[in-house]
Amino acid sequence: MERRATKQVKIGEICIGSGYPVLVQSMLNTDTMNTGACVEQAIRIIKAGGELVRITAPGVKEAENLRNIHAELRRRGYMTPLSADIHFNPDAAIEAAKHVEKVRINPGNFVDKRATFKTLTYTDEEYAAELERLREKFSAFLNVCREHGTAVRVGTNHGSLSDRIMSRYGNTPAGMVEATMEYLRVCRDEKFDNVVISLKSSDCRVMVEAVRLLVREMEKEGMNYPLHLGVTEAGEGEDGRIRSAVGIGTLLNEGLGDTIRVSLTEEPEAEIPVARELVALCKPGYRPDRPVLEGRFSRPVIVADISKVECVDESVTAALDFHVAATNDPVYGDLLRGGKLAPEFIYTEALGPELTKLPESVTVVVPYDNIDVAHVYNRRAVALIGVKDYLNMRGDVEGDRMLVEVRDVRDLTPELADKLRRDEKTIVVLNPEVPEYNVYREMLESMSLRWGIVNSVIIRVETRIPVWSELSLMMAAHVGGLFLDRLGYGIWLSCSGIQSIEGGVRLSRDILQSAGVRCYKTEFISCPGCGRTLYNLQESVAKVKKAFAHLSRLKIAVMGCIVNGPGEMGDADYGYVGAGNGKVNLFRGKEMVRVAVPEDEAIEALKQLIIECGDWND
Repeated sequence: MERRATKQVKIGEICIGSGYPVLVQSMLNTDTMNTGACVEQAIRIIKAGGELVRITAPGVKEAENLRNIHAELRRRGYMTPLSADIHFNPDAAIEAAKHVEKVRINPGNFVDKRATFKTLTYTDEEYAAELERLREKFSAFLNVCREHGTAVRVGTNHGSLSDRIMSRYGNTPAGMVEATMEYLRVCRDEKFDNVVISLKSSDCRVMVEAVRLLVREMEKEGMNYPLHLGVTEAGEGEDGRIRSAVGIGTLLNEGLGDTIRVSLTEEPEAEIPVARELVALCKPGYRPDRPVLEGRFSRPVIVADISKVECVDESVTAALDFHVAATNDPVYGDLLRGGKLAPEFIYTEALGPELTKLPESVTVVVPYDNIDVAHVYNRRAVALIGVKDYLNMRGDVEGDRMLVEVRDVRDLTPELADKLRRDEKTIVVLNPEVPEYNVYREMLESMSLRWGIVNSVIIRVETRIPVWSELSLMMAAHVGGLFLDRLGYGIWLSCSGIQSIEGGVRLSRDILQSAGVRCYKTEFISCPGCGRTLYNLQESVAKVKKAFAHLSRLKIAVMGCIVNGPGEMGDADYGYVGAGNGKVNLFRGKEMVRVAVPEDEAIEALKQLIIECGDWND
């Protein structure tokens, strides 16, 4: 198991590439003109384990001040390299290249004009002329970087593709890849190899698809530049961590990625422990010939594992969001209805009358040996059976289907494949002894490509990890990508090290929502903030969450500035963007509909906008 082979890129005294450990980094959110604040925050990142520190330089004067920040850090004994983050201003990039070890430029706005997100048309001649202008300006920048030994990151964001690229490719992963390749071809022609690449999005699926596609395109053109990974606007708290783990973890497990940043709307140093833990949890396995499996499950189900419960009573069902229905049964009494957070399957080893009250939409799963007794309480109960017992079965088990648990790829035999083909309703539960992404992929590939098994698949993880932060990152990183690719009919997390009944169900919901296949709650995307941020982002995120978290099935973006705002908010329902001077701009999708709303009025203004648009659903 290994990472994809890449070039070595030297950044000051460190190197990025496949011959070195995955490097973790973060970005300052202080004013670049405030040298003291930048230095102190950089030191906090470094002490937390950050190996590279990025600083925004929106203009030439900020780029010039990077010299002072760099000098003060060196004077105080910190040799960690600095990277300048540039948007819209090639002159700032050229100045920054003289003072720091690395400069990030954005292909969407380094030469091209600010995107209008309108459908524009370019003739072939106009398109070619823009490419020639790109080559001229970018080559001049590379010459300065070569002179000063400065590395370059070509950092493409889904939210800031140029109108020119979108005119041909749309706001798509293919557009992200072509925008990047235009710059990489210039690097190759100029024989400038000190290059790192990133393709980021707030949508995990877009980000993963773009990186995979870029790697294939680079292979075709003989390129092997190292990759920087990140999910933009991941948010804060557990949601931000899980979303990052789904996107970054999937690619790290596929052997892609040589440096990462976990972008959280928190203090920058808080990102570092999460990034380091995520790197440690992933098991890279690069395969240039990794097959593309057909994904067909766009709305996966959740299995609630309550096997630790000795008695299924009212408190247990209530914890799973089942509550007394409006009607009752003359024999069984009160029946239950499921709320929007209720799972579709329940696995239990304890039996009792509470199972009788569950709605017909819920499937009760019990061990094979308990199925006859289970049917006393729930006629729709189905059996979980091992492969050996399944193959030795004689006759049918009462019920419309079974769940067959496969623990090892070697369990997938011609005999099993034949029986599963005859029993199309039987669900396969993949539950390997080692619950790692590449183990699941191997089992899925064997089922589909070797044996032609088309039965629905539930992805099960059994773990005794007792620390929730590690548990959630591990599960999101190792199974999230399977749902990004629509390969799982269901998710089943068995967390025996965690005491709460509903913990595994809550984590299942968060993973499915991060993968974009289910929506259980308002989704907030928010950037981590930087020196361009025009208001207190963390406070604003907290206020927006408090006001709108109870709404169902909305996606709200809270952004620090306008650089990536409109683009990354393209698939959000509403946007809340800092405009400076105590003002906020409000968006519906990409359209700015309220301008310069005073901050103390912005929450109420957003509420009224949501109500006016008919989206206020408690």
